[in-house]
Amino acid sequence: MGNWCAVLLALLMFTLWPLCSAKADDKQVKQRLKKLDEMEEKEAESEKDPSLLKLFNEKIWLNGFIEFNYEYLDVTDTDDNDSGSSSDFFIGSIDLAFRAFFNEWSKARVVVNLEDLGRTDGDAKLSLDEAIVTLTYPEKPFYFIGGKTVMPFGVFEDYLIEGTLAEDLYEIDKWGAIIGFAPDFYGLDLSFSVYKDATVIENLSDFDTHEFRGGRQKEDKFRSYVVNASLEPIEDVLTLGTFYNSEPGDGRRNRSAGGAATLNLWKLTFDTEYISALTREKGENEEENKESAWVVGLAWQLLEPLQLAARYEVFYDDERGDQDEVLDYNLMGGFNFEFWDYAMFSVEYRYSAYEKEKDNNAVDSQKMLQAQLSLEF
Repeated sequence: MGNWCAVLLALLMFTLWPLCSAKADDKQVKQRLKKLDEMEEKEAESEKDPSLLKLFNEKIWLNGFIEFNYEYLDVTDTDDNDSGSSSDFFIGSIDLAFRAFFNEWSKARVVVNLEDLGRTDGDAKLSLDEAIVTLTYPEKPFYFIGGKTVMPFGVFEDYLIEGTLAEDLYEIDKWGAIIGFAPDFYGLDLSFSVYKDATVIENLSDFDTHEFRGGRQKEDKFRSYVVNASLEPIEDVLTLGTFYNSEPGDGRRNRSAGGAATLNLWKLTFDTEYISALTREKGENEEENKESAWVVGLAWQLLEPLQLAARYEVFYDDERGDQDEVLDYNLMGGFNFEFWDYAMFSVEYRYSAYEKEKDNNAVDSQKMLQAQLSLEF
């Protein structure tokens, strides 16, 4: 029976792979990949893991997880204050991860994701979250990662259901290559990445904070890059990171930079991240609006299975006056309860405040309640 399951899962993976060329429109890509990384580490420590399928002398691993979501909004549409409340129950995501270990210095990973299955106001989205090859040199601090993955711009640390505001605006999930240097020195990790397609300005447009001017010129060559540095001056206590991004734009390059810090003390984890535009192409208003985002989070491991979390997020759009539906700030809180080694129940409440023009029917705030059941397999 186990062999037949292995064959079916392998066939499923290679059947879905060609269908996943469309761009992922998910807010939690890095969250899910981080969970899969944590699962891989946990599974590597266990000789008998019921959630993991190992094939060909443990050279190939298959695993993943599924998320069931409930969502309530007090106002459905931010552009219509009279749109009324709404609620929905759907499968937030199903992730299937395939890993191949070739030898001690090379491995590969493919993650396929199905999102928003059964959601009332949207269609299910099948996407290729990640497809990478990782090369390391034994006993040397160099590494190479090539393929489709999240580029190392931003940290996006969070302990809630929703990804952070910084992730929404600045996550770069593209085909590219990363060259890194990670010596055994206070957790130092230096990397340089190049990738295809300018992304940050597109994220800002999707977030309704930047409107392209007519006749905009778009370039799709591998001319976008990221420089990243992280350091752990106090092991398991303090982690620092800084990052810089540059992408081709219309008439000038779009450059961004930021920094992040995570502090672990006792049962508390404090994290903060700030990312800001350095230069921006002119928008439809013929102005170079240099936006910025700031995120502060706190998590408390109250009990071994129970974690409380809160987060405050601020957005500055660098435009004169108020614009409808432009986020001002988010205030969020919730908890995670792990009631089994491979099952977690989470709840999150979010209050969002928006800019609002005078004499307009757009909302100035929105409240959301979410619940999620996550099962690893």
